[in-house]
Amino acid sequence: MKKTTRILFALAALLVLGACSAEPAAQHEFDEAKYFQKITAKMSLEHGYLRLDYTLGVPNQSMTFLLKNQDVSVVSVNEWYMNETDNIRLYYAFCEPGKSGEIKEDAWQLAWPDVKPGETIRQKSRPRRSALVLQPNNSALIDVPLTFLEHAEPPKRKARYTVALCAQIALNTLQTKSEVFEITVFPQTKDVEIE
Repeated sequence: MKKTTRILFALAALLVLGACSAEPAAQHEFDEAKYFQKITAKMSLEHGYLRLDYTLGVPNQSMTFLLKNQDVSVVSVNEWYMNETDNIRLYYAFCEPGKSGEIKEDAWQLAWPDVKPGETIRQKSRPRRSALVLQPNNSALIDVPLTFLEHAEPPKRKARYTVALCAQIALNTLQTKSEVFEITVFPQTKDVEIE
């Protein structure tokens, strides 16, 4: 009985020690450049329905953008962040009605993500991603908070303001930008000059 136990123990030790290898295992490194390839398909970024009652100083206002696949094939955006607002940058500038095309490059300010003056856009060290797959002629909706309306300071007091907006996808593999468009924003108080 002792001899059988010793033989079984020796066989088990051989199996365990034989399974171990002195050679280093092949490294499984993630090749980000290979996985996150540039997207060449025709894509567009458009604003959704525009509200008529945007107001300065009021929290919890938002706008919806549509990232649309205008190509004839399926598009997979592997670099897409799970938190959809991390995928977009929104810029704004005050202007006169119909004059958004005349805004100088340095007049645009970052509206989203909401960054205080002097701060930089911070990302988590390992942001969570989930590939976005768009069939031809389909869209992904991206809700963007308009937090800049809570603290924006217009150049002068008026009964209403025209704000030009432009959105851009914030990914390295997808360079899509919306057209510049205008929204009307009303002041929160009623004691304003009427033009």
